[in-house]
Amino acid sequence: MIEDGVDALVSRFSVHAAAVELTARVEGSPLLECLTADLVLHVFERTGPYLVAGGPARVIVQPETETLTCLDGDDPAPLRSIEVTAVSMITASGIVRSCEAPFVVVDAGLPLVVAVDRWPAALHEGDRVRFQSRAPVHGFVLPPERRGAALATDDQV
Repeated sequence: MIEDGVDALVSRFSVHAAAVELTARVEGSPLLECLTADLVLHVFERTGPYLVAGGPARVIVQPETETLTCLDGDDPAPLRSIEVTAVSMITASGIVRSCEAPFVVVDAGLPLVVAVDRWPAALHEGDRVRFQSRAPVHGFVLPPERRGAALATDDQV
């Protein structure tokens, strides 16, 4: 993780959390299965201790990539898409909603808070981008009673 810690990342990006359905999972497993209308995505839960129950949830989906590719307006790639290429690994294209190195928020049909190793020379809000994540895609679950607020250390124990 690139941010200063779980609390800092949750506080900074909670407005970009995705609404998903979490499935039941093996007790103690750090992998969460997130369901959306057209996607099944596995994320590595960073807000342990891995006790989140199944059901509706808001999750900050935070992939990491080496680089983003800026797309031309006439590029045939879908405007917004996410393709699962392996367990907890995706290829996505979408529209940049905000960018402040090293993070880019991409609307790929699902909000993605992408950590980028090599920042593109000219990247602006509204640009179309494509990237391939490396595994694992990180997930930060927002507790229902505290959505939008940073998690206290006591809440993580």
